[in-house]
Amino acid sequence: MIRVSLSCLPDNRRSEITNKKWVGVLISTLALLAIAEAACTQTAKPIIGVLGAPEEPRFSEIVAGLKTGLGELGYSLAAGQIIEVRVARSDEASAKSKIEELLRQRLQVVFLIGSRLLKPVRQASAQLPIVFITPGDPVTAGLVASLARPGGNMTGMTFEYPELSGKRLELIKEMLPHAQRILLLFDPRDPSPRQGLAAAREAAPILRVSLVEQPVSNHEDLTNAFAALDRSDALLSIPGGFPTGQYGEIIRSAAAKRRPTMFNARTASTAAALATYGANDVDIARQAARLVDKILKGTNAGEIPVERPIKLEFTINLRTAKQIGLTIPPNVLVRATRVIK
Repeated sequence: MIRVSLSCLPDNRRSEITNKKWVGVLISTLALLAIAEAACTQTAKPIIGVLGAPEEPRFSEIVAGLKTGLGELGYSLAAGQIIEVRVARSDEASAKSKIEELLRQRLQVVFLIGSRLLKPVRQASAQLPIVFITPGDPVTAGLVASLARPGGNMTGMTFEYPELSGKRLELIKEMLPHAQRILLLFDPRDPSPRQGLAAAREAAPILRVSLVEQPVSNHEDLTNAFAALDRSDALLSIPGGFPTGQYGEIIRSAAAKRRPTMFNARTASTAAALATYGANDVDIARQAARLVDKILKGTNAGEIPVERPIKLEFTINLRTAKQIGLTIPPNVLVRATRVIK
């Protein structure tokens, strides 16, 4: 092998070779760093915080829906990647400390079940991306600037159109043509149920029914609502707020007095209701995983459009109908997406 010493070369030539050598080393080093960074990014374990009211089985169902959606997108979630924090609707005083504790977990995104905790989360961190699901219109409620560009580093999905409360009232009237008084349960503190209440009020005179409006924000209110069943022909619960966690008890109390019940979605909580009409919020949580995925891949949450449901299901439970002594008209049965026999 012939070896050539650089010392034999002119100074300018020797300097040129030396510079090229160091440039090559630098390029190789930067390439290795880029590969290492990409590998870390691909193997990084995202941490997602989930906040909502401790209302079971709904809370667990929605978290399961989110996990299913993330799994479909290729995420293999290990223990500790989904951090669940429950804040009771009557425990707003401790919400701040629980949120601050959650935010210390180095989250990449917060997933909110409902919108009531959006403000305290945003107060605790203006930068942390938020994905929420809500039954109401987030623009009307003042949560986002618009559906197309929500802004504020937040986005979400709705599992409800407020006007569907009017449609559910119409379906009750079709199932019970002689119904005159409908017991309406709603939480007055939450903007989403207030939107649904407005839609029901608008539909009632057209359908020639009167509403027995029962605000329900605690268990005492719920007891009063059960007493109001005696002067009502059926019950309609507007989604959102306190009643959401009491569906099982509401359905049992109504069934005991042989009163038909109508809710927004068929879930484990509403399986024994006479009927449901709307989008399934568990499936909405599964779909919301797409929004979380976009954020984890670098998209600003405020630039991701808020989505609204496109699939609505009408379910009738004939077992419940038989239990309360009700015969569903055939013209209504044929329009049901699903009939439970």
